[in-house]
Amino acid sequence: MDESKISVRYAKALLSLAKEKQVAQLVKMDMEMIYHLFDTMPRFDQVLKSPVVAAKEKRKLFEDVFDENINPMTYSFLMMLITNNRETYLKDIARNFHDSFRKEAGYKAARLTSAIEIDPATVEQFRALIRKHFMTEVDLTCKVDSKLIGGFVLQVEDQQIDASVAAKLKKLKKELLSSEK
Repeated sequence: MDESKISVRYAKALLSLAKEKQVAQLVKMDMEMIYHLFDTMPRFDQVLKSPVVAAKEKRKLFEDVFDENINPMTYSFLMMLITNNRETYLKDIARNFHDSFRKEAGYKAARLTSAIEIDPATVEQFRALIRKHFMTEVDLTCKVDSKLIGGFVLQVEDQQIDASVAAKLKKLKKELLSSEK
């Protein structure tokens, strides 16, 4: 079976059960935290995908890390993944869960990338602007990328506004090179 289909099916099943038990918001927060864990601790993914690490050890890792820190439904789901040897799909399941949750709730996905950390008040202004423009709730994630030099890049689903210094410098360079010919 295609790996992407596996992760989508598990994510949708988890979302369906979480909605049925009325804990969808809590499970969403758990899955976001788990997805973030993969970004901040690359070794976590390596351990889950390692054929050398036994299922018993992975179960112990999950118990130590998650048992008291997440919703019981999410914890049961994680244990079921280990039992079914599907823990290698956890990152994709978390991402697909988040995408499905957002789509069902009618949210737009947006990413704000800036050269420096943006204060919460400014982030909220961006969120309000996107809400007003698209007339929908927005799931805004923020990222810092020093390569931008200054400014920001705002991406809302497939639309992008690049107001970064790096983009302006690139445009200026292109203009200068084309005017020399």
